[in-house]
Amino acid sequence: MGLNDLFKYFKFTRPNILLFVIYLGLFVYLILQPAIYSPDTYSYLGLHVYRSPGYSIFSRALQFALGDYFNPIIVGIQLVFGFFSIHLFSANCRYLFKMGPIPYLAGIAVLIFAYFPPLWIGNNICSEGIAYPLYLLLLSYSFDFLFRNENRKWIHLSIVFILLALTRGQFVLLAPMLAFLYILKEGRLVVQKSKIFYLLLFLTLPLSVQLIDRSYHKIVHGIFDATPFSYVNAITLPLFVSEEGDAKDLKTQDEREIFLETYSELKNSGLLMSKTPGEVNEQYDYFFKEFPVICNQTFHPISMDHFAKEFGRQTHNAVLAEKAAKEMMPVLVKNNLQKYISLLWQGIVRSFYGIIPLILIVSLLVYSFFASKKTWNNYNGLLLFAALLIIVNSFLAAFAAIPIIRYLFYNFFFVILIAFIIYNKIKTKI
Repeated sequence: MGLNDLFKYFKFTRPNILLFVIYLGLFVYLILQPAIYSPDTYSYLGLHVYRSPGYSIFSRALQFALGDYFNPIIVGIQLVFGFFSIHLFSANCRYLFKMGPIPYLAGIAVLIFAYFPPLWIGNNICSEGIAYPLYLLLLSYSFDFLFRNENRKWIHLSIVFILLALTRGQFVLLAPMLAFLYILKEGRLVVQKSKIFYLLLFLTLPLSVQLIDRSYHKIVHGIFDATPFSYVNAITLPLFVSEEGDAKDLKTQDEREIFLETYSELKNSGLLMSKTPGEVNEQYDYFFKEFPVICNQTFHPISMDHFAKEFGRQTHNAVLAEKAAKEMMPVLVKNNLQKYISLLWQGIVRSFYGIIPLILIVSLLVYSFFASKKTWNNYNGLLLFAALLIIVNSFLAAFAAIPIIRYLFYNFFFVILIAFIIYNKIKTKI
């Protein structure tokens, strides 16, 4: 971030002073609330192998350095970083899209929402505490690069992207999105020497993240492996719709034994679609409620115990469980495709909070793609970017786990921004 950004968005105008007073009041209120230790907190502080390095290193280093002062200081850092990123991102949007005070303040209110119940991301010692601010910074620099032609921001963008992807791995998907948008923006000119560098940058950034991620695990855990994608979570739905006969199609003896033991446990507990009465939406309700039991209390411990019998208790067993889930999942999906698709669709609809928002966002994606292809401008490009972010995030939440607010809140702000841009497009006939 250059000094110009700081002077532009943080200068002491009356509106900024008022916002700073509000941020200060919120900070004081939130810092007085207790730090929240959720089950995930201990896996970050323990540098567990299935956690990305970003937040693990951040939280563990602070805990080591601060001792008894760890809780208030890490909460304070997360709050300050969050409010800083919110202010920069919202001010950038206001400047770029000429937002009036009402949509601007509404956008800030939505961005701050995550710091209150039920999320409490500033007080919760979990990766969202720094992933959310990093995400907003990345969006801000992406807007600068794509919509303001500030090519020098590729350095800021790259650094923040790497930090974000090392904090929560799913954000690595932002790199191909940026590459796609850049191609659409530049058209045939993208192959020019002065422009192809940026395209190659977006395509190679995930490789940099992979190398750093694997190196971290090699140093800390002794294995040159990437942080697991979380197929242990993604296989939960295929297990719920599975049949006992699926075991014969699995490739290895380990996979067959893990599946059969898991299936037996699920059957005895009534945690299978075949044991769940009602319509598909009611069956998904049951699956949604019991997801933690199927995943965290059934498949995960069973698979870990299975490999512990062979290799003893070791960190690497979590990686073996992840790899087993990754190999088993396509077989279970293929064998029970219709049931899987019917429940996955329920998850997708819920991740959009209903079928109407889903139709609207998909329609927006189609419209903005062709509009951007015909005429690239800030409005068309932003609508396409927003639709892509919302759709990819929602589909990923439904595929890899369940659509809970913890996975979906990152893009709530875009509801305000999309509405504002559509209104302006209609008003000005852009």
